[in-house]
Parts: sequence; structure tokens; C-alpha cells
Amino acid sequence: MRTARRPRRRALAALLLTLGLAACGRAPHDFTLTDHHAQRFELASLRGTAVLVFFGYSSCPDVCPTTLSKLSAVTRRLGDASTGVKTLYVTVDPERDTPEVLETDLSLFRLDALGLTGTREEIDAVVTQFGAAYEIVPTPESAGEYSVSHTTDLYLLDREGRLVRTFAYEATVEEIVEGIQAVLAEGG
Repeated sequence: MRTARRPRRRALAALLLTLGLAACGRAPHDFTLTDHHAQRFELASLRGTAVLVFFGYSSCPDVCPTTLSKLSAVTRRLGDASTGVKTLYVTVDPERDTPEVLETDLSLFRLDALGLTGTREEIDAVVTQFGAAYEIVPTPESAGEYSVSHTTDLYLLDREGRLVRTFAYEATVEEIVEGIQAVLAEGG
């Protein structure tokens, strides 16, 4: 019985290694969504720029505003170097987060960011590409009818669009700044 499991374990290990390598930046990420100016946006248009990606939604009561505030502090801390960084705020609630709603949400923060939305299928494809997740949670007793439980990680892409680092929600401003500075120092 043990020998029958070994090939499966090796196959599973090989699959996990392959997925891990893909997730760690071997291939550039790419997607097309709609930005908060109601224009089509392609990630490839940011080649040459460090990119921070996070998933959230404008009705989020705590995680998303905290992340946007933290990223505003990161921008201040980077100073002039912040011109080499773009933040992408990808909604996981495209039914409510229209371009206008995202624009209003982002206007509350001092940050060079694009709010991105699209169809549910487009959003799901981007979420899957980053290995993120979300779940619609019905809240019939509230005016919002539902909330969205979602991945709170922040994804750092290098100038070629490859994932080079993931920051947990608990990451400090300094940790994020150091990660970005390392990408910016790579040249190009």
C-alpha cells in the first residue's frame, strides 16, 4: 500500500512545485479589466513599473480602508521613488463597484492607484491567476445584503510583471517599502 502512494505523492509534489514556481514569478502576469475611469486597462501597459496588486471592495468595513491607508503611507515613505510604482485595487464585488464607485473610494487616499473592475468572469480569472480567493457572504439582516470575505495579501510584481513577493495583511509599511525598493533597485 505504501508503494502505491509514493507515485501519487511524487506527482502531487511535482504539481505543487510547478504551481509554486509559476506563482513565484517565472511567467509575467497579464490581464485586462476596466479602470475607475471606465477605460480598458491591460497589466502589460505597466511593464517597466513595479506594481502592487490587492483584492478588495469599496463596501469593505475594515481591511480595504486599512490597506489603502497603509499604501498611502508606503507612497509617502518612498518619496520620489513612488513614481516607479503603481497600485492596482481589483474589486471582488463588481456588481456594486462600478468605475464611479471605485473612483470615489480611491479619491479618499493619497495614492497612485487604479481601481479595476470587470465582469465576474474577468475578476475570477485575475483572482485565480494570483492564487487569491473570495466568497460572497449573505447578510440578509443588513442593508448591504452581503459582504465579501477575501484574500488580504498584497502582491508585488517586478518591472516585467512577474510576482516576486507577497505581503501578508500584517506586513508593516517598512517591509513593503523595502520590498518595493529591492524591485526598483533591480534596474531596467
